[in-house]
Amino acid sequence: MNEFGAWETAVSIKEQVTRRIVEPAVLRFLQWRGDPVARLLRPEAKADPYPLYADLRQRGLVRSPLGVWVTSSHATAATVLRDRRFSSSPAHQKGYRPPAYPAGDPRADLPSDDLLTMDQPDHTRLRRLVSSAFSPKAIAGLEPWIRAVTDGLLGRVDPAADFDLIEALAFPLPIAVICHLLGVPSEDQASFRTWGHDLVGTLDPQAGQGTEMRTRASELALTAYLRELVSKRRSDPDDSILSALVAAEEEGDRLSSDELVGMAELLLVAGFETTVNLIGNGTVALLAERANWERLGAEPALIPTAVEEMLRYDSPVQMTSRIATEDVDVDGVTIPKGEPVILAIGGANRDPDLFDQPDRLRIDRQNASQHLSFSLGIHHCLGATLARLEARIAFEELTRRYPGLEMAGSPARRPLLVLRGFESIPVRVGRRADADGNPNPAFARSRTHVGMP
Repeated sequence: MNEFGAWETAVSIKEQVTRRIVEPAVLRFLQWRGDPVARLLRPEAKADPYPLYADLRQRGLVRSPLGVWVTSSHATAATVLRDRRFSSSPAHQKGYRPPAYPAGDPRADLPSDDLLTMDQPDHTRLRRLVSSAFSPKAIAGLEPWIRAVTDGLLGRVDPAADFDLIEALAFPLPIAVICHLLGVPSEDQASFRTWGHDLVGTLDPQAGQGTEMRTRASELALTAYLRELVSKRRSDPDDSILSALVAAEEEGDRLSSDELVGMAELLLVAGFETTVNLIGNGTVALLAERANWERLGAEPALIPTAVEEMLRYDSPVQMTSRIATEDVDVDGVTIPKGEPVILAIGGANRDPDLFDQPDRLRIDRQNASQHLSFSLGIHHCLGATLARLEARIAFEELTRRYPGLEMAGSPARRPLLVLRGFESIPVRVGRRADADGNPNPAFARSRTHVGMP
């Protein structure tokens, strides 16, 4: 076994005992005692966290014996997200130990923080350098290409047979987009999908040892691949966003190769799994109430508003966290320096103090865009415009082609807490389409407004 392999698999007896015996026992005890953070880790909470969020919201800002604070209040979460005294960098947490890599590990030279965890002024510098590549104008220019990809993917669907919406569209569309942005050849997209799928699993607490080993292997492979890709784009630029980032310059400042690799990794991990979940969660929610699907087919101009409501109703990202960099008073409670606050975005998005009938999907909700699914403050999602564009096109094409789309079985959720989405969504075209999957002409011509109850 080489040095890499030995280092990666060496786990001390003490760490194994702590992680496999002590920590699960402590969690079970705290779950029995009703601790909200511990209860979030139960399988039933991962399947449906919203009742727990509602209970938590009644308790205000709560400190868990696990050493973290948690809230599902929209007002409190928004306050923390905007407060510069809270940081998303784990370096501020008490007892934090940065990851240590052996000599020669391709991850060793990457920046310790990325755009999601970086504090100012470094965050300002990095965001300024990359923002032009994600401007509304730049993203709008992608619409014809994204629509063509969507059309091609749906064109492969056999309208006479049941199909999995995740495999047919929700997964391949975002991964095709992110690979296009980075200039990744089509033959390498399958590898990118595997690496990204593995890496997002570590965002959840209690990742198993098998998950961690797969993640390490994927992270190593992805980092090595991206280093080669960045080097190639420096010498042979193309029209990809990665090449634009290589060339980006502001007052003589440029991104280093290590920063470019870190940014590309972030785009992969944060840029496609969340959109997969948005399309999947949104479809299941819409089909749960038939009138919603039919109304979007009849009123496609309503789709952008509906996308905001989907983001609010069943957020692709359920929670984030911030760490107090000094003692901070929030809601009359002092958060000590170095202690983290978990912000249950999924719960904040259903806060009845802001959203009327919050547990109901209302596709014409006027204040749906006040959701926190893209965060707030300096870490507001860089790719929000792109995610909205992909979702809008996906639902425009789905409702146009398949006005009779219906569930063909029970969808299977991924057993994750932070990223909420489905592993599979079995659907069928339904009777309101012809043999080629095109809308039934009679139905298409008779589209009328379908009122919401």
